[in-house]
Amino acid sequence: MPGKPLEIRSVLKDTSRLYRSLFLRSFLTGFIVFAVLGIFQRSPYLAALIGFVGTTLVQGALVEVVEDEHRGKAPRGLADLYRSSGSRLGAMLWASILMGVGVAFGLVLFIVPGVLLAIRWAVATPVVMLEGLSARAAMRRSSELVREHRGEVFRVLLNIWVRTGLAWVVCSFVVGALAAGASHPALTIWFGGVLAGALVTPYAAHALNVVYYRLTQPEQPLLPERERSWDSVWREHDAAES
Repeated sequence: MPGKPLEIRSVLKDTSRLYRSLFLRSFLTGFIVFAVLGIFQRSPYLAALIGFVGTTLVQGALVEVVEDEHRGKAPRGLADLYRSSGSRLGAMLWASILMGVGVAFGLVLFIVPGVLLAIRWAVATPVVMLEGLSARAAMRRSSELVREHRGEVFRVLLNIWVRTGLAWVVCSFVVGALAAGASHPALTIWFGGVLAGALVTPYAAHALNVVYYRLTQPEQPLLPERERSWDSVWREHDAAES
């Protein structure tokens, strides 16, 4: 794919391929975290804080899920994925805060600066996880990677925003309809929110992973050409069996 590493159709095709092939692992990676954290939500402010931390942890773990597949390595168990993401959680949270403040300030001033900053920092999370950089260094590295591809990255981000936004709207509508007739509406809403997060978050994370690999390794296929069977997400893959 030399010359056009971020051709939109190709990026979305790879994103869909990742989403399908890694669905079970990606879904459970998000579902467990969102389910556990959802239990402790007692107020809108606490819910926002917990959701922010939990989503960041899941995004980091999903970077590792894709990295294992990209390298052709045996998939790690969920505990290992969370441990790896947790070791970089501080840097990811700080990067997310800095990016959020910068983008929000840019949007308040005028929409275009906020969008430009979102484009510049689009792959900061994969950089933190895969290159081990600090928050600020990851943001600078992301800016360097996307410098020659701002228009392409914008189209990718726009597609992600539209698709995940529509998915959230559909999920919210379904959950609201189910809760209206449920005997335990609070439980239905909780479960629906956890389910929606576990379904939607991986798609956005995988799309940004595709962008990262396309920019850093444009000559290398994102996934191995060979077909792989689904190994257990709980890992206990017994390599000694052969």
